[in-house]
Amino acid sequence: MLLKEIAEYLDEFLDVKNIQDSCRNGLEIEGKEKIKKIGFSVDACLESFQKAVSAHCDLLIVHHGMFWGDIGCITDITYERLKYMIKNDIALYAAHLPLDIHPEVGNNVQLARLLNLEIEATFCKYRNIDVGILCKNDTTFDELVQRIQNLFPVSYLKFINSSKKIGIITGSGGIGIKDAVEEGCDTFITGEMRYIDYHPIKEYGINIIYGGHYATETWGLKALMDHIQKKFNIDCEFLDLEEIEWKTEK
Repeated sequence: MLLKEIAEYLDEFLDVKNIQDSCRNGLEIEGKEKIKKIGFSVDACLESFQKAVSAHCDLLIVHHGMFWGDIGCITDITYERLKYMIKNDIALYAAHLPLDIHPEVGNNVQLARLLNLEIEATFCKYRNIDVGILCKNDTTFDELVQRIQNLFPVSYLKFINSSKKIGIITGSGGIGIKDAVEEGCDTFITGEMRYIDYHPIKEYGINIIYGGHYATETWGLKALMDHIQKKFNIDCEFLDLEEIEWKTEK
């Protein structure tokens, strides 16, 4: 399969050109023309690049791309990463918000489906798009937490044992807390815990569940991988990254 054909299909399927984002979505690094195997990984980092080489991938598709905002100087780790990819002739394609919000393979939608939630609408405007989804649920908050813990460890704040209306923004979704409250949600699910959100959450009295930035954003990539594998009948592999083990000392 040709790199150009895959990249053009992804651009159209994910509606890359119509979604305003700080990530440079699309083909970030060109590589060999003919693609025999595609790797999928959450982050554009040296670890994922090395795993792509070990897995004999010709193209790596990531959620968190290598370039954000205006491209500055190619120095330090940016230089090392770029040099490594060029040396190994591997192409890099990024899909940040286009993958988060996609109605079929998006991170938000995939997480909702895994939790058996009924998707009702989108919410939380960022630039020109809604970045969250609103869902209906028929269990208590405690039961919802148990359901999520079957997928990955979570942290949470509970104010009421209700989870009838849920807002979801995977990754770092703190910007959606106020919007979730205004939409009548009793529960909000996101990935990343931010200290600046703590007091607003407590004052609003909205339940919140944190599943981890990485853990909540593998599902869309895996769904996209399955889609691409079937579409192009091409070898694909999900390249999982090692969890960080934080050390704390008194």
